[in-house]
Amino acid sequence: MNSNLIKRIAAKVMVDYQCLSIVNNPDGLLTQEAVRSLLFQNYGVEVVVGSNLQLRIHFELIFKVNSDRRFLYVSEDTTSILPDMRQQAYVCTFNISDAFPLFANKSLLRCLPFEVLDKLYPLTTTRRVTMSECSFLVERLIVEREQELKQSADYCLARLRNIEVDWTKPQSMMETISSITIDAVKNGVYHQIIPGIDAINHSFQKWVDENYFATLQSNHLIHPKSVNKILPHLVIQHDREDKVALLVVDGFTYWQYTILRQFLETKGVKTEDGTTLSWLPSITMLSRQAIFRGGVPQPDYKQNPTNEGKLWMDYWKQQGFGSHELQYISDKDEFAINEGVKRLAVVTVEMDEKMHSSTDNKDLLSLTENWCPRITEKIMAILRLGYHLYLTTDHGSVLSYGWRPLTQIESVFLYKDGSRGKRHLIYNNKDEQARFYKENKDLSLLNHDNWLAIRDDSCFAREGSAMITHGGSHFTEVVIPFVKLKIDE
Repeated sequence: MNSNLIKRIAAKVMVDYQCLSIVNNPDGLLTQEAVRSLLFQNYGVEVVVGSNLQLRIHFELIFKVNSDRRFLYVSEDTTSILPDMRQQAYVCTFNISDAFPLFANKSLLRCLPFEVLDKLYPLTTTRRVTMSECSFLVERLIVEREQELKQSADYCLARLRNIEVDWTKPQSMMETISSITIDAVKNGVYHQIIPGIDAINHSFQKWVDENYFATLQSNHLIHPKSVNKILPHLVIQHDREDKVALLVVDGFTYWQYTILRQFLETKGVKTEDGTTLSWLPSITMLSRQAIFRGGVPQPDYKQNPTNEGKLWMDYWKQQGFGSHELQYISDKDEFAINEGVKRLAVVTVEMDEKMHSSTDNKDLLSLTENWCPRITEKIMAILRLGYHLYLTTDHGSVLSYGWRPLTQIESVFLYKDGSRGKRHLIYNNKDEQARFYKENKDLSLLNHDNWLAIRDDSCFAREGSAMITHGGSHFTEVVIPFVKLKIDE
């Protein structure tokens, strides 16, 4: 997005000779997601909002060890910033009036979203707008913005409805859906296109009933159609002397992957795109276990990096590899690849944590864009060492809306680790499972084996609340990326 207002803001809050800006922003314009996203996209600046203590922690743990990254701290009080931070930062105050000096009604400006301010800006740079003109001009722009949003929503919905639904070609479908989703999120109309997403998901639930469980046993020679077949697929595809790496990004939807792909392309990385299926219920304890076990997950498994690393080692030792040829790296480990490693696993949960902290897809999109440069650096490091690198995830996510929380009585029979979440229930009592399923017909549930999973975008939370989470059988949770990466030569 080419925004003259963003250029003006950037000129006010940044200088070329400092990688850190600390800005007091009383009217909060810099905290708007649209502003944060555009500053990052256009200038590579990550906006960090928090108390001065939180900013200090970020300064010590993140800024000091990332000299090539630029940050803008939005501070509640720049006068209390400690001297060592001041020495390394450009410190200033930014008010919305700095960008609109000729607009008389400054209090009106503080009530407007960035999208309207961006339209207003070019109309106020060369002439004074009097107090009597301000309201009329803003009202006209708001009407124009509402009409644009409606047109954008209608266009995105039409694109969704024109998709030829064919779940035998999931990658093609997910590419198209991802493009529409991102456009809708960026334009602020995702909520308006949910009926189209729901219709596609309804078709996917029919496919799940008819094909999903048989697909878990499908042949993995050409492609792993489900996560439990990823390691067996790698065994077939590569000789013993090949250096093979698997990067698992926890909680990564296909549409988020397409954002990462754009960053990778700028670094000369070529992708061979594809999809696989999450294990149901779509939770880490089962689905990521299925990846690293290379088979059916076990219900008594305890999810943690130690056990996951052991699964990785055990699987490849059975294929004839020695311990010195194997390595597993999680977020808690130093990212240092040992010499002589032939089978490397790298797992990051950062995006999963960001996903769970988001309440809408616009926030998640912005967080994804901010994360992409960091994971790209690791991807490039792996590829430069000559690895055949594959990227996948254990599950995606879905923007969900509260149905109601479980009652205390309903939770009694869900006592094991991972047995209940916001979108799934795993039972130790089949009668209670059948009772809950029968008594809650208003909730769309997939009933299988000893578990229930929510099919639509509902979740076990307070009615009216919204969250991004996983555990159900929605297609955005289940149809996930499985991609081969290589440097384009």
